[in-house]
Amino acid sequence: MNIEKGTKIKDIMKLPGNVIKVFDEYGLDCPGCKGQEHDTVYIVAENNGLDLGKFLKDLNDAAGK
Repeated sequence: MNIEKGTKIKDIMKLPGNVIKVFDEYGLDCPGCKGQEHDTVYIVAENNGLDLGKFLKDLNDAAGK
């Protein structure tokens, strides 16, 4: 699975690799947040002032993509 801006956080949590570590490195509480059910990578990046391209790259690298 390639992580894209529309990918839901709940789906990312199911991936192998170190994706949770990426959220930790960004200071995000997404793995424990109830919003992961509906939030997408884009929403998380937008709400937290993150560079979407870098965030996506980091997530895909951690997932082994």
